[in-house]
Amino acid sequence: MDADKQLSERDDYFLGAINCFFILYYLLEMLLKILAMGFKRYLSYPSNRFDGLLTVILLVLEVSTFAVYGFPHPGWRPEMMGLLSLWDMVRLVNMLIVFRFLRIIPNMKFMALVASTLLDLVKNLRAFAGLLVVVFYAFAITGIVLFKGAVVPMGNTSVVNTTSGNSTLQCGTYEQLEYWPNNFDDFAAAVVTLWDVMVVNNWQVFLDAFSRYSSPWSKVYFVAWWLISSVIWVNLFVALLLENFIHKWDRHSHRQSLSEIEYQTTVELMFRDVLEEPTEEELMQKLHQHPHLQLCR
Repeated sequence: MDADKQLSERDDYFLGAINCFFILYYLLEMLLKILAMGFKRYLSYPSNRFDGLLTVILLVLEVSTFAVYGFPHPGWRPEMMGLLSLWDMVRLVNMLIVFRFLRIIPNMKFMALVASTLLDLVKNLRAFAGLLVVVFYAFAITGIVLFKGAVVPMGNTSVVNTTSGNSTLQCGTYEQLEYWPNNFDDFAAAVVTLWDVMVVNNWQVFLDAFSRYSSPWSKVYFVAWWLISSVIWVNLFVALLLENFIHKWDRHSHRQSLSEIEYQTTVELMFRDVLEEPTEEELMQKLHQHPHLQLCR
């Protein structure tokens, strides 16, 4: 509601009152759980430990906020008291409440299957991620060796390779988009530039700019990195993800079908004593009496 207002014009009275109400609700919820389950059993659940920790932190911050800024009132603006005030800390901790919804995932079979697939994939991707880091490092060092100092901002008087001068810059070019931080002057900037090319974020702009500022052969470097990172690595990651999901899906379906077979077998065994197998004469008699089945006598 106050997004279009200046900080000095905002009023956090209603937000502070609502926040106080929900903290009291979380505190009441925690106390009722402890009363019903006991303290040791309450702590035996990870979700309860998470909720209790957030509740205690919010309660301490809220009491500290009241002690420093007073109780909420019209014109109450505690966020004006510093860069990261107690009120801002309360709002940051409140964002963690969203993770309470994660507890519903195990109760939803398909969502739990997807979540377990992602977790198992993260656990088993150390070699894959390590190799990706090595390739990132190798290409970043190579880029620094080849293109360090090749791109200089136009405001620098030492620029030599500038072609546009004082004329109007063409829309969509490296200069017009002000991509000056995307260079190979240091390792951090090189990693960011390689990441932009990997996610195909205007990578044609980098090809054009570095071919103009250094050499047309620079396109070989960027195309090679695009093939390795975007085409091979990203598709390999998607393939591993799908393979892991299909494997878990097959195991889930197989386990479900086995349980159904076991249930049917158990029901059949329950009535084995009262079931009587018909004789061959009885079967033939029933077949001859069938209105749509003509048998030769």
